[in-house]
Amino acid sequence: MTLVARRRGGRHHRAAPAEAPAYVPRHRRLPGVDPRAARLAAESGLLGLIAGLAVVAPWTREGYLLLLDWVSGPNQAITPGLYGLDPAALDALPYRLLTDAVRSVVGPGATSWLVVLCYFPIAASGVSALAAGGRWRRHSAALFACCNPFVVERVQAGHVAFLLSVGLLSWLLASAVRARRRGTWFAARPAGWYAMAMAVGPHAAWLGGAGLLAVALLPRPTRKDLARTAVVIACAACIYAYAVTVLLSAILTVRVGGQDLEVYAPHAGSGGMLATLVSLRGFWRGAADSSPQIGLGLVPAAVMLAAAAAGLARLCRRGPLAGAPLALLAAVGLLLGAGIEGPLAPVYRWAFDAVPLFAAMREQQKWVALTMLAYAVGIGVTVEALVGACRKARPSLVRVTATAALVMIAGVYAVVAPSLAWGLGGSVRVTQYPQSWHTADQIMGDGDEAVLFLPWHLYQPFAFSGSRTVATPAAAFFRRPVLSSDAVELGPVRTNSVSRRMAYVQRLVAAGGAGAFGRLVAPLGVRYVVLARDREADLYVWLEEQPDLRRVLRTPELDVYRVEADGTGRVAGARPGGYDEAVALAARRALGTEAILETGPAREPLPSAASGDLRRTSSTSWDVAPGTPGWVVIPEEWSPGWSAGGLPSAPTAAGTVAVEAGAEGVTVHYEPWRWLRLGLIASVVSLLVLLAVGVLEHRRDLVRWWAVPYPEGPSPPQAPPTGRPPRSGPVPSRHSAARAGPR
Repeated sequence: MTLVARRRGGRHHRAAPAEAPAYVPRHRRLPGVDPRAARLAAESGLLGLIAGLAVVAPWTREGYLLLLDWVSGPNQAITPGLYGLDPAALDALPYRLLTDAVRSVVGPGATSWLVVLCYFPIAASGVSALAAGGRWRRHSAALFACCNPFVVERVQAGHVAFLLSVGLLSWLLASAVRARRRGTWFAARPAGWYAMAMAVGPHAAWLGGAGLLAVALLPRPTRKDLARTAVVIACAACIYAYAVTVLLSAILTVRVGGQDLEVYAPHAGSGGMLATLVSLRGFWRGAADSSPQIGLGLVPAAVMLAAAAAGLARLCRRGPLAGAPLALLAAVGLLLGAGIEGPLAPVYRWAFDAVPLFAAMREQQKWVALTMLAYAVGIGVTVEALVGACRKARPSLVRVTATAALVMIAGVYAVVAPSLAWGLGGSVRVTQYPQSWHTADQIMGDGDEAVLFLPWHLYQPFAFSGSRTVATPAAAFFRRPVLSSDAVELGPVRTNSVSRRMAYVQRLVAAGGAGAFGRLVAPLGVRYVVLARDREADLYVWLEEQPDLRRVLRTPELDVYRVEADGTGRVAGARPGGYDEAVALAARRALGTEAILETGPAREPLPSAASGDLRRTSSTSWDVAPGTPGWVVIPEEWSPGWSAGGLPSAPTAAGTVAVEAGAEGVTVHYEPWRWLRLGLIASVVSLLVLLAVGVLEHRRDLVRWWAVPYPEGPSPPQAPPTGRPPRSGPVPSRHSAARAGPR
């Protein structure tokens, strides 16, 4: 070891051993990468992969995974929301594009469980990087990020995109802490992780923003910390370029109001709201059939809380740059997770009404994701300290106590694991759709004309889903376009939809078909009506009485009716009116194919018998062949964005698009898609640029690598396991280091 002699008052004194030279860990092929830290993070990721495989293993069999909000089927494709045609699917479009690309490569069945699997290694390696330290700390934290009540609830709910964004947030926090330690004015890696998380789920914008602010403000922020955080947020926000296009193009979005806060409030368990949230539970569905029935019990929950609190307190003392922000995020997650049921209820209601885009956090318990990440690191620190006590403590009583504490912490994992492993404890299996569904699809074939699926519910149980409530999977199964309900039907919130077509069908179903169901749904482009007989079949007996429906299939599971009426294409005639006028005309058999327009004069012939001469050429355009001049009905959701070269257009009573065309052919296309496509390209390019800059940021360490010596012998000394920062000291030059020799 090199000893430094200092001269004081003309005398030479033998000083204490000098600090080891400061260095930047170097990988042979990746300068700036600490090989040990990278290896431990990879080990944690492998541990997470093993845990994930233990969860999805039974889902890898032939079949399709059906969860509450995550369903799959043989003909699953990208949703119309990509083009701005589905108001309920405008979020996380880059993620939807990637998922569709994976689906085209490995198939929809494999994609359904593969995306679920991705969360586990991503979260495990990210939490490992955030926790730092040795194997015991990192691997314990990684395992907790994979196996805890919060993850169990979200997997069973099918909130796959949200879980993926939470896994990416762990990497965001880790890179933000590293950037603050380096003290640079700009850090590309936090911006890249933040953008990736937001590209997967919109909730990450608020969760990640809270994490970045916590890291910047604690402890004792500098102007450089604040400026760096502001730049990171601004750069990552470019991922939402397409959202600006949505707003500027006046594309319809879902309607969210104050009642949504009541519906999506966290569900308090038997122990009360605080105990529920502290134990990482509180999913709003509560004891519904699609919610996991997992309870830690008083003792395991107390052990989990005590271990997390002790670890965060220890980290705050020995590593405040990571400990202080995580302790704050644990508290913020609980306070905001309580939402309107907690002490910050007035603030939460105000933000929901006044802060732009805060409506994305209508489900308040999602804030507990921050608490879960903080818990994971805290438990990892506690496990590391207990293992150290078991190895080094002199009094046997201390070792016995530490061992008992480790056993109790292991018991927390043991309590949660059975509810998560092997397909959520065997409660969820892959689905084989009934043969009747395949027969119905063969009868209907493919084509532009749609299938109307009943019962008219967004969520409903099926016999083949094990009677669990899932999102209606018809659109993922049938080859034809499918119209199914988008109404959430939760207490006072019957629907968040702003779709005119959905409201029109809802009124028809409530009226028992109104006596001419086929004629009335024909303007929607519906050719077949499918009724699943798993439940509520008795409520739809009126289908048998409709004169314009012909049953083509009857099975115990499914009925299929063919619509004998037409109502799209060149219908020529038009009359003014709305829903009531259309129903009245159809009841007395006076309604033909003519368009029922909300405004405008009547146009002969009335009733009309013309239709057709219409062909879809892409997801956002239709070709109208030359024919009789008059009105043309396009079976798409009404929007002023539909354009036919300046020809007059108007909404129909059914909520579709009507265009007044001449005898020549015309193309009707959706104008906002052109701008939305540019916004999507800008979002994807922004993400790729941030990722590229983040990679290049690693290469910048190459400069420091050349300037700072790297030992040729054994590995450089590691930081002490206590997590205390090394003492600062002068960095010797390359030449002085070369001259220094062993004493």
